[in-house]
Amino acid sequence: MLSGVTSVIRGLLFPQGVGCPMCGRSGTPRHICRVCLEMWAEQAYGLVPCEKCGRFQAVKEEEKICQDCRNSDALYCIARGVAPYEGPVRDALHDFKFCGRRDLAYSFAELMASLAVSLFPVSSFAAVIPVPLHEVRYRERGFNQASLLAGVVSRILKIPMAEEGLVRIRETPSQTSLTREQRQANLKGAFEVGTQSMMFKGKTVLLVDDVYTTGATVQECSRVLMDFGVREIYVVTLASGILTPSHY
Repeated sequence: MLSGVTSVIRGLLFPQGVGCPMCGRSGTPRHICRVCLEMWAEQAYGLVPCEKCGRFQAVKEEEKICQDCRNSDALYCIARGVAPYEGPVRDALHDFKFCGRRDLAYSFAELMASLAVSLFPVSSFAAVIPVPLHEVRYRERGFNQASLLAGVVSRILKIPMAEEGLVRIRETPSQTSLTREQRQANLKGAFEVGTQSMMFKGKTVLLVDDVYTTGATVQECSRVLMDFGVREIYVVTLASGILTPSHY
């Protein structure tokens, strides 16, 4: 995983706007170059996404839907991530979230918007909703990465963004080391609909986050939205986790 020092050095060697925002090679500013995209694609070699949650699993498996999704009642229609949450993709997200690389938001969201167009009924979306960040975490980080991504996706798809569609009303401990069940319990009651909720009541929405790991966050956000009266929910992220054989 790239350190903050490494990110600073790379920023000096490859100034923003020179070319690819990931590596600085020649190319169109804000657009990830083919070399970097090929590196991302290598992470997905031999893997296919679960048709429900989008997490990646071995291509040899006959089941198109993972065991977790077969055993649960996910409230969203489909979730998809651009690439597996490993290697260069994981490093890029770390830079984005923890090293102040807000300039990566456009490059990431462009890929997410393209994925949404290829898989989802985009014309039916009433709003793009980012997964909210609690105000304490927002003050620490200075921005909500999901909001930055959702803002760009909204502009590209020409769909209104409901930045206050969901709000996080309870700060929760880090979920990094928690199991799926522990994450679900940790997030219970953490979200509620916000001031822009009437934009999408009874309608179809696109929920945006940076990464889908266990799906606990997306599931809890979906529960709140469905309880409010949202008709359908689709989910897009930059990255999705890789399932172990026990989850197939």
